[in-house]
Amino acid sequence: MRGRIASAAIGASVAKSRASAAAGQQAQAAQAQQQQAQQQIQAQQKQIETLQQQQQQPQQQSQQEDLTQKLQKYADLKQKGLITEEEYQKLKMELLSKT
Repeated sequence: MRGRIASAAIGASVAKSRASAAAGQQAQAAQAQQQQAQQQIQAQQKQIETLQQQQQQPQQQSQQEDLTQKLQKYADLKQKGLITEEEYQKLKMELLSKT
């Protein structure tokens, strides 16, 4: 009888330690998944920031190109004699003051 009780106690102890080990492995797996999720979130945030910066750059470039085109247009009008030097300077100052 003592042998059976001892065997049952040992068996329960083994089962308990196996369950504890399994729980530990599950906790480690959950922690690993959480770390991976955090890394993915950080990577996505970096991508979003990069895309936002890329979107802002073309807008700034197009504004500068637009400004350059207008200045060139005014210079052409002045060169053709369609506007005077004073008108050219006034238009140029107005355009530059807007930026």
